[in-house]
Amino acid sequence: MCRHFLKRRLNRIIIALLALLVLWTFFGFPMSLKHEDFPEDIEYDLFIDETKEDHVHIPLDEEIKRDMEKKREKVLQDPEIPIILWWTEFTKDPGSTRTCGKNKCFFTNNRNYMSHDNMKVFMFYGTDFSPNDLPLPREDFHEWALLHEESPKNNYLLMHEDTLALFNHTSTFRRESDFPISTQSLPSIEWLERNGYFKTLNQKNLYQKQEGIAPVVYVQSDCDPPSDRDHYVKLLMEYIRVDSYGRCLNNKKLATNIAKPIQGMAHADFYELLSHYKFVLSMENAVCKDYMTEKLWRPLMVGTVPIIFGSPTVRDFLPDNNSALLISDFKSVEHLGLYLQHLNSNDEKYEKMLLWKSEGIKNKFLRETLASRTWSPDDLNHWEPDHINFVDAFECFVCNRIHENIQSKTSGGKVIERQANINHLGCPKRLKFDSKGRYTEEAGWMDYWKGEWERQKEVSPYLRECVRQRLPLCQDFIRAKLKRKRDF
Repeated sequence: MCRHFLKRRLNRIIIALLALLVLWTFFGFPMSLKHEDFPEDIEYDLFIDETKEDHVHIPLDEEIKRDMEKKREKVLQDPEIPIILWWTEFTKDPGSTRTCGKNKCFFTNNRNYMSHDNMKVFMFYGTDFSPNDLPLPREDFHEWALLHEESPKNNYLLMHEDTLALFNHTSTFRRESDFPISTQSLPSIEWLERNGYFKTLNQKNLYQKQEGIAPVVYVQSDCDPPSDRDHYVKLLMEYIRVDSYGRCLNNKKLATNIAKPIQGMAHADFYELLSHYKFVLSMENAVCKDYMTEKLWRPLMVGTVPIIFGSPTVRDFLPDNNSALLISDFKSVEHLGLYLQHLNSNDEKYEKMLLWKSEGIKNKFLRETLASRTWSPDDLNHWEPDHINFVDAFECFVCNRIHENIQSKTSGGKVIERQANINHLGCPKRLKFDSKGRYTEEAGWMDYWKGEWERQKEVSPYLRECVRQRLPLCQDFIRAKLKRKRDF
């Protein structure tokens, strides 16, 4: 019995020792590293070959810092050619020399080149342009370039004359800009004329009878934008059936594989879905001259009739004069609804609207616009071997302009001074649809989009004044000016 008692006692001691060993492994060993040679505020690389007596122990954070400095030394070159710097980080290019025709420029995102003797142009991506982060004070020999291909609603500061006057080079959806990209969402004439998704009128009629689909389809998940499109569609639903996919006015569910807005909208199954319908509501999120996106081109490509709202000048770009319906051509939403009912039941009239798909695009202006493009949309599926994407093309456009002035100055010629104006991008204040579907109603004083447009209109002249005065910061200057104006 005594022997049994001793054996149990020994087992308990062994278990206790093992427990202490485990606790020391997890807590004691790391704590034992806290020594005066190992300050607590620095994390060290413990994977050092300590077999070498002459090994110098370097803190991990210092090693990282040295690596960064080495990389910086490699990036910070000393270009003898014009430097073009993307101030709003966009291309993520640390620094590279590119050939643009007969000229060369150094393109970079690295702000450390800001004070370099060959610094010539600061480029800005419109959505990210902010008075709180600018390369100031602006030198007389520094030029600014603007790229803005996205919605006007992304930055209302750029919709006003005084802001646009700060730029010397522009590339926007407006045809009046220096390097227009109005057709950025249209891959090619061949893409637009393709018939891979085209459905005959008999097929479309059968889809309505057998699948029970509506004559009109609406697909949006960006709800209540400045264009007030959801309000109009809601009014239209009173006069004709509309299948509404996406989050806005939803009454129909998308298949899982095409439910995500970005990935799904370019999916072959989504194109197939649209092709079943006779009409597609093609309504942009904002109203501005030449602002056209895939919402316009996609329905045309799949062989349906778009009902368009967005660019007041969209007719200039349509395949022919009978290939689409423009909301602005109808005196009311009821008028459009009744006409859609008429077209839906009149096969001969509807088929005439799709004739261009078999006869080809007759619009000379559209053909010439695409033929003259030196760039391709930024889409690998529609890449043209002899073209570059519009971002690279705009960079080279600016580079060549800079060299043009350098060469002119060297030969004693005249240097061209360039300045953008309201026509390069400016878009109007948002309106709303009234109860009859007319886009003429002034938005209320609490309306966000109207308020934002007006706020940025106030900021614009003060921003221009700040830059002209070569101040190092504009945020406080603008705030003080606005306060003084409101107090007065």
